[in-house]
Amino acid sequence: MADSKLTVAYWDCQAAGHPTRLLLAYHKIDFEDKTYVVAEGDEWFKKDKLSLNTNFPNLPYIKDGDFVLTESGAVIQYAALKTGNEELLGKTKLDEIRIAQFAGVLRDQILKLYEVTGVKEEAERDKFFEEKIAPFTEKISKVLGDKSYCIGYLTYVDFPLAFQSDVLMRMRPEYLKKWPNLVAHRDRIWNSEGVQAYRKSRTYPKSFVPFEPFGEEKVE
Repeated sequence: MADSKLTVAYWDCQAAGHPTRLLLAYHKIDFEDKTYVVAEGDEWFKKDKLSLNTNFPNLPYIKDGDFVLTESGAVIQYAALKTGNEELLGKTKLDEIRIAQFAGVLRDQILKLYEVTGVKEEAERDKFFEEKIAPFTEKISKVLGDKSYCIGYLTYVDFPLAFQSDVLMRMRPEYLKKWPNLVAHRDRIWNSEGVQAYRKSRTYPKSFVPFEPFGEEKVE
């Protein structure tokens, strides 16, 4: 468990900050969910970014007492460490490398998810999914296979995968029917008590990216 209450800070959308929030919520780690309003960026750009106690001020960041860490890949690993479950970072050095490989593929896929939000014509979106996103989804599904988690047991990389699968399901409700193992993987994370409680919280962001209703999450 965290020695002090963690702060996770990001814009008031999901995007790069959300997997870390989900990881902490899943493990029922109490954290301050600091959100900066994109439409009112001065709080970050003219104030907090200038005073943040780190050599690399950026969003998202995680703050643990006086310690501040930025860059999404590092932030989620630090969050994993603070759960007390060190296996989230990999049981062996080889597993750590396999996790890093999986995370790299997911970074490539989410760049395509960001890109497709800018495609407004439905026919063009269909083409984009088929040509630009489906090849990633197919490869990820094949590697996951019949395993419950990306490398066989729960690690931090399962959270960006579950998040991206959920975004795909929002964007195209029928899309993942071809890859039911990804739906099952997403459900293992999404249906956990901690994530469900977080989704009902006051600070929970529903937009995938700012100012774009495409892919927005419906929270009941």
